[in-house]
Amino acid sequence: MDANILVECYTDTILIETLVTPIKTRGYNHQKNCIKVLNVMKIQLANEFALGIIDDDKVKPKDFNVFILIKKHNKISIYKHENKSHYIIKISKAVENFILQTAQQCNISLSDYNLPTDLENLKKITKHATSKNNPDLRRLFMDLKQNANSDFFKLAQWIEQIKSNPYIQIDF
Repeated sequence: MDANILVECYTDTILIETLVTPIKTRGYNHQKNCIKVLNVMKIQLANEFALGIIDDDKVKPKDFNVFILIKKHNKISIYKHENKSHYIIKISKAVENFILQTAQQCNISLSDYNLPTDLENLKKITKHATSKNNPDLRRLFMDLKQNANSDFFKLAQWIEQIKSNPYIQIDF
């Protein structure tokens, strides 16, 4: 099942693996961008369950037009393929904005986690493969998940619901 959960970038991967621990130690299926996530869903997982987690980037993948919006919660949205057990969770803008906005919403300062409090310096950390092993990011993500009103909490709920019922229509 973990191989069918496709995550777009390094920081998205550590975020999702922190919020919803994968069953296997190798983690979720990391891809390099949203186009690759959708291609793997379309080609390799065409007849299987798939969940893609992508940023709402400037690039609008052409294959996204077969997904229908199911639910929106602040900065995250969930979509379902019109005919398959394929889901996409979109994080509004890039993950760095998502982190900063959720921390602000939860009255948490990134400086308490040895992380920069501005977008450009945060990107210097998150845009590298090493961010996947950053314990400060993991601690921050776990603390943001504790707030029941945060998008991190809701994101974890959605992923857990989908993993529990991959082929059943879920009422979010």
